[in-house]
Amino acid sequence: MHAKSTLLIAALLTAALGVAPAGDPGVPSSASPAAGPAVHTDAFPTADWTAPVSAPTAADPPLRAAMPAAVRGAGGLGWYSSNWAGYALAGGPYRSVSGQWTVPSVTPTGRPSYSAQWVGVDGVSSASLIQAGTQANFVNGTARYSAWWEILPAPAVAIRTLTVRAGDLISVSIARVSAGRWRIALTDRRSGSFSTIRDYAGPGTSAEWIVEAPFIGWRIPQLAAHVPVVFDNAMVNGGMAHLTIGDAGAMIRRGILVETPSAPDADGNGFAVAEQAIPPDRPIQT
Repeated sequence: MHAKSTLLIAALLTAALGVAPAGDPGVPSSASPAAGPAVHTDAFPTADWTAPVSAPTAADPPLRAAMPAAVRGAGGLGWYSSNWAGYALAGGPYRSVSGQWTVPSVTPTGRPSYSAQWVGVDGVSSASLIQAGTQANFVNGTARYSAWWEILPAPAVAIRTLTVRAGDLISVSIARVSAGRWRIALTDRRSGSFSTIRDYAGPGTSAEWIVEAPFIGWRIPQLAAHVPVVFDNAMVNGGMAHLTIGDAGAMIRRGILVETPSAPDADGNGFAVAEQAIPPDRPIQT
């Protein structure tokens, strides 16, 4: 689920080679392409980021300009990606990010399909990224759910002390505790909590709340068919995220929107992401 991206106006197409670790077919793995033979690791796949398009240049046109008019004007979104959908704040510096969501159930598909839900810092304008989240996949005829964390360039780490199920309420917090030291915390309200303090030296220039279709074997496989994912309590630097529709982005495959976020909820700290071409209704405050 990791991302290597540069804050450019045009699309940045990146990829990763992925294989499933032995004994855990529901956790894809990857290695960044490089000169010579690829090196296999158990890291999550690279994200493909399309940056905001507010300042295009003639030499570097935005991806939006090449899209059908119906896609270009969809909901006032700020960016598009071939495998991300959700919200991302640029700028920073961000010293903490948090949010929660309910693990979506997935339905059977004719071939393996994958999805991930995560919260992170960096990855938009930096090759650095610290993140944690869940997976909801359909592999070998079975729905598989799990939790994980990752700090680039190290591989992702499965959180095997938690048993994740569809419908579980997940909370993630990633926060700097001292210079170069960050705490990653993930709580499954049903099965327990996990936390770890790790070294991280990223610049903190973006914060994200994302649903992802991970790269597997140099391609993006089928997105796991899932119920809508509702993110809530999105916070940065100890305060509400105050999201706007310009921070939102949709997943586009072969010129068609396949995963689309809603407008933010009334207090700007939540939104829904649905497997459809039109934005879903925004969550109602309770």
